[in-house]
Amino acid sequence: MKNILLLVFCLALALGAGLVFAADDVSMSGEIIDIACYVPKGAQGEAHASCAKSCVKNGQPMGLLTDDGTVVLLAADHANGDAFEGLKDIAGGSAEVSGHLAEKGGVKVLTVSAFKAAS
Repeated sequence: MKNILLLVFCLALALGAGLVFAADDVSMSGEIIDIACYVPKGAQGEAHASCAKSCVKNGQPMGLLTDDGTVVLLAADHANGDAFEGLKDIAGGSAEVSGHLAEKGGVKVLTVSAFKAAS
């Protein structure tokens, strides 16, 4: 009986962990920001675009600031990072970004698969 309870508990724990690490394919719009300037200083927008481009091209983390103020960390797809690299050229500008969204510990990460610069 104890083994059955242990098995049920482990199965419930595994299923619960699957919900915590749930991820979805989504498209989101907003400004491409460099996290290193945005979080401590609030730097964003056209006035900060050249700095944002320089920062992300030099390895600073990149994010998406959505219209509702949510910041989503952007990550390169391990299989093909071309779209992520392309976003660096439009840092400080707006885009629609598609990819795989996951959340853990309050951190949202969008693994970038494609993007379209806003016109």
